[in-house]
Order: sequence, then structure tokens, then C-alpha cells
Amino acid sequence: MTPAAAPPRWPRYAAWLLALPLLMPAAFLAAGFADIDTALWAHLSRHLLPQALANTLTLAVLLAAFVLVPGLGFAWVSARYDYPGRRVLDWALVLPLAIPGYVVAFVYVGLLDYAGPVQSAWRAWFGATASLPNGRGVVGAALMLALVLYPYVYLLARAAFVRQGSVAMDAARSLGHGPLAAFFRGVLPLTRPAWVAGLTLAVLEALADFGAVSLLGVDTLTTTIYRAWFGLYSLPTAAQLAFGLLALVALVLLLERLARGRARYAERSLRPQPRRPLRGWRGWTVALLATGVVLLGFAVPLWRLATWAWSARGGLPVVGPAALNTLALGALATLLVLALALLFALLARRAPGDRGVAAASFIVNLGYAVPGTVLAVGAMVWLVRVEGWLAGLTGAQWALSSSLLAVLFALSARFLRVGHGAVESAFATLRPSLLETARSLAVPAWRRFTGIVLPLLRPGLVAGALLVLVEVMKELPATLMLRPFGWDTLAIRIYAYAAEGLWMEAAWPALLLSLVGLLPVWWLVRQQR
Repeated sequence: MTPAAAPPRWPRYAAWLLALPLLMPAAFLAAGFADIDTALWAHLSRHLLPQALANTLTLAVLLAAFVLVPGLGFAWVSARYDYPGRRVLDWALVLPLAIPGYVVAFVYVGLLDYAGPVQSAWRAWFGATASLPNGRGVVGAALMLALVLYPYVYLLARAAFVRQGSVAMDAARSLGHGPLAAFFRGVLPLTRPAWVAGLTLAVLEALADFGAVSLLGVDTLTTTIYRAWFGLYSLPTAAQLAFGLLALVALVLLLERLARGRARYAERSLRPQPRRPLRGWRGWTVALLATGVVLLGFAVPLWRLATWAWSARGGLPVVGPAALNTLALGALATLLVLALALLFALLARRAPGDRGVAAASFIVNLGYAVPGTVLAVGAMVWLVRVEGWLAGLTGAQWALSSSLLAVLFALSARFLRVGHGAVESAFATLRPSLLETARSLAVPAWRRFTGIVLPLLRPGLVAGALLVLVEVMKELPATLMLRPFGWDTLAIRIYAYAAEGLWMEAAWPALLLSLVGLLPVWWLVRQQR
């Protein structure tokens, strides 16, 4: 009997060859510890770092609480009950995902400013000395970020609740538990992997945020990294701080793994869970609460941006070059991400079960959990080393670290997970019989790929391209820190105007970016229906 041929090893080597450049930014962060400025660290430890670390941890904890309550609550009511306006609110609750957190932050800073409409109306009603909180600070940052991040928990928890059916609820009720106790003891434990995953995504987004916390005057680790690099002019110190933030991200991922434990996603019930009608004041209370969240997280920011842009219609800032830069950067990064995702997916299918290929894919996909500030510092440290190596080799000066290549590199590492997930989902829909039939007819491999695989993958590739494009267009810290001098995107223009308190000037590019952000949300809504 002829022994089975050993699987080829070249896919493993190819996967690690592709993964190595994407791993270099994180690896080179540790190199920053070779140059420790003790005087600068003494200044940071005394004046900046304790408050930044406390604010970062407080922000993460508060945000976790603020996204869990509406995310789980609306997901459960949507899956279990039928209340007034549910069909509209089911998808409307996803809309806040379209608006970047830093846009919501500057909108509410403008609304709650002393001379803004909210504070002015409040003083007119209750006297000249009356005032409301201005939204700044850690609590305000957590609330504003929660308005746009709770849909992560809502989407994943709702899908798990619908998939679960009525088995867990019925079992808990049969043991004598009331509706509330049955939910907490029966439903939540069985759907834990889903809502913990959504919660982790929200917390990681909060840890990575730079624009919102900066505009709200909250010092966190991300703003401290930026200040160390551009304010104190110490790239090694920024790399050391970025390494610490990376360790905090790793801790969050570890906590997620421990929180999941050995739990598995609830299986689909044998019988669907019927929605019970929620009538009277209970149904209308749920509808009003859901409407209020949609208004605060989507309608009010979009309305305020539109009114500001209309008020300044005679002198709107010229954002054409920034918009073209944004589209060009998004298109280039999307093509690069999809190409890498396709290569990893094809290598995984060329060597199924190969642990080396799987490990390389898993590690590069962790880039989505790494904040943009960390990737920017890591990419800069690595590219500066590469510049020195090329200069010694060729005798010529290179400018890799101050080019568009650096931005593309960081964005590809950050959003490869988004493209890879879409490509993997598309590959899962392929029927192996089609490829086997083509192979039996001696169709060349490249013809099988271009004539069969690519057309069948097109819907998934389009969806992945849409998600990556919008994520790249909204990304602020990596683009801000690595861009060539004078090269702006819409996100950078928004941040620059908002940081100066120029709300009307910031409104026009923010409105454009928010409307583009509706595209992946529209796709998500279609998938949910």
C-alpha cells in the first residue's frame, strides 16, 4: 500500500513570509527599551502617566457598563418580544455604528458648550447661574463612545438570542425561576461567548480611541503616546508607552478568553422562539427608550452636522483634496488588505490543517485589536531601522517612514482581520464539487480561480471591501501620526477643525464621512433581515 504523500511545507513558509512584515511593528516596539530616557520617564511618571493610566482603566470599565445595558437589553427585547415600532427599531439601533466616535464627541461638545443651544436654553429656563455638565471628562467620554459602540453587543447578542430559541428560558422557568432570574441564570450563561465578544470589541475600540478622548480633554495612554512622540520628541519613549498599551490590549483579550471559558454558542432550538406581544406602557417604554438611544447616537449628531454645514454654506471649507486623499488611501488599503486576505485563505486551503499556516493567519489577524497609535509607533520604529539599513546598503537616503507607504502598512496590519473574515466567510459558501469537477476536466488552476472561484466569491469580496474601505476612511491616529507632511484626509481635517473649536468648519467633512459610514451599516442591516 503506497503511503500517503506528506503535505507540502511551502504554504507554511509562504504564510509566515507574508506575516513577517505585519508582525514587525509590534516586535520592534520592544526595541525602544534599548534607549530609556530616565529624566523623561521621571517627568512622565510624576505628571502624566498615573492620570493617563487611571483614565484609561476607568474609561474601559465605564464603557463596558454603558454598552452592556442597552446592548443586552435591546437585543433580548428584540429577540423575545414584539413592541410598537420593533421592525424599524431593530435596524435603526445599528445606525450609530456609521458615525465615528470623534464626530459624536465634537458634536456634543458644541451642543453642551456654554454658548451652545442646550446650555443657553437651560439658563433661559432656570436662571443665569444654572448650568448642565459640559460632557467633558472620563464619564462623558465613556457615554459618548457608548452611544456608537453598543451596537457591537446588540448585534452579536441578538443573533445569539434568536439562534438559541426558547429552550434555556423554558428550562429555567420550569425550575421555578421568574422571568428575570431565568434570563440571568439560563439565557445569559449560554450566550456568553456572543455578548462577551461584542463587549471585547467595544472595549478595544475605546482603548484605541484617540480623537474623542483628545477632544474631550481626557488624558489616556493613546494621547500620552502621541504627546511623547510629537510633544516631547522622543520616539523611543513613545514606543515604550505603546508597548505598555499593547500589554493592556493583550490583557483584555486574555480576560475575554477566560470569560468565555469552555462555553460554546447556543445551538439553534428545534422550535423557534415566538415573540410575545409587549402591550401597554411596557411596550411603549421600550419603544421610547430605543428611539431615544437612536436619536442620541445617530439622529442628533447627523442633524447637528447638517445644520452647522447649512449655516456655513457660504464659506464651507475646501475639502476636495482631503476627500480625494481619503478615497485614494481607502482604495489602496482595501486592495492590499483583500489581496493579503485572499493569499492567506488560498494558502489555508492548499494546506488544510497545517498548524503553521493557521498560526500565521491567527497572529496577523490580531492587528485589529491593536490601537492605531501603537501600530503607528511600531511602524515608524521599524521603518526608521529599514531606512538605516538601506542607506548603508545603497549609499542613498530613503524616506519610507514619512511616506504614504508607512500609512498603508499600518492600516493593512490594523484592518487585515476585517478583510480576512469576509474572505473566509465567502470561501465557506463554495461547493467543493464545483472545483473537483473542473479539476477532473483538466481545467488549469488559474482558470479555475478566475473563472469559478472569483465570480462565486464576488459578493463576499464586495462586502469585505466595503467594510475595509469605511474603516480605513474613519481611522484617525495611525493616519495622523504617519502621514506625509501636509497630506490630509477627511478624518484629519475633522480633528484639526474640532480641536480649534471650529464646529461649523468641521461639520462638512464630518457629514461626508458619516454618510459614507452608512454603507457598511446598510450591508449589516441587509444581512440581519
